[in-house]
Amino acid sequence: MGKHHTPEASTFRDRSAVRTTVLALAALTVFVIAMVASYSGAFAKPTLHHMTVAVAAPPEIIEGLRDQHTLSVDEVGDAAAARAQVYQRSADAALAVTPDQRMTIYVAGGGGRSVAAAAELVGRETAERADLSPVVEDVAPTSPGDPSGTVEFYAVIFLSIGASLGAALLGRLMGSVRTPATLALRTVSLAAFSAVLAGAVTAYVGPVLDALTGHIWQVFGALWLYSMAVAGAVTGVAAAFGTAASVALGLFLVVVGNAAAAGPVGRPLLSGFYSTFTTIVPQGSGVSLLRSISYFGGHGATTPLVTLGIWAAAGCFLAVGATAARVNYRALYGRRVGQYRAVLRSRLVPSAD
Repeated sequence: MGKHHTPEASTFRDRSAVRTTVLALAALTVFVIAMVASYSGAFAKPTLHHMTVAVAAPPEIIEGLRDQHTLSVDEVGDAAAARAQVYQRSADAALAVTPDQRMTIYVAGGGGRSVAAAAELVGRETAERADLSPVVEDVAPTSPGDPSGTVEFYAVIFLSIGASLGAALLGRLMGSVRTPATLALRTVSLAAFSAVLAGAVTAYVGPVLDALTGHIWQVFGALWLYSMAVAGAVTGVAAAFGTAASVALGLFLVVVGNAAAAGPVGRPLLSGFYSTFTTIVPQGSGVSLLRSISYFGGHGATTPLVTLGIWAAAGCFLAVGATAARVNYRALYGRRVGQYRAVLRSRLVPSAD
């Protein structure tokens, strides 16, 4: 029996395989628990934490609203101004008292049905205390194909999976980003793959599902930018810090980022932990951008556009920096090796004297 086939070596390999399997399954279990904890913590019991309300009403009503710690009250001049605040995404809801003793409650279903329902409840309770008749107006209703206002959320989180896995697969197939030529090819490949992903998702949520309709090219552009932001960030982190760092980034985006996107419940109903990340993670910006395009005439799109641009630019910066560092290292290393060999040759070659 050869020395590489002894019973002891076979037993060692078996134990190593068992240990690797146990560790992998344990890591998967932790990941599943983290996902359950994240989603249940964010979505299971939505509670109003902070809502911005534009109000055109008598002083006593405004003061009563300000006494509620979950509300941030913005006093406006009239009903038109209150309504405009909601449509422009400067406020989550608005209340306006009319001369005929009615209170109009302005909500935005396109900003999330849960947020609209919470705003309506606040308005009805306020109207009841003031002995006014409540009237509800949805200034940004969802489409018939997206009555719950969650299609944009699911489009974004599943696009995240495709963009992340696509970036990892391209890295596996094309190798590490080590030269400017490789970086250029990887960038073009990511841009093309993101366009395919964005086009497929746009076609499904638009013509097929009849949900996000009327702004097809804007939706495609938003989804393409989102895919590039995620894929570019994963690629840049992998190039600069290695595969382990890119895996850690992917896990953070899946576990925390998806829940912080506030798709099913809306940011005003998220806890402080998740709402802090809503405007930071790409998922929150992607959902907000799609809603601005689809239901609010583009209002409120600036901040998510800038955020996604920062994610994409950060990934590009890391990839370019890592590539430049490797190129400079190889050049410096090559010069030093050449100098060392020249010194050795001068010492070994006998003198002409």
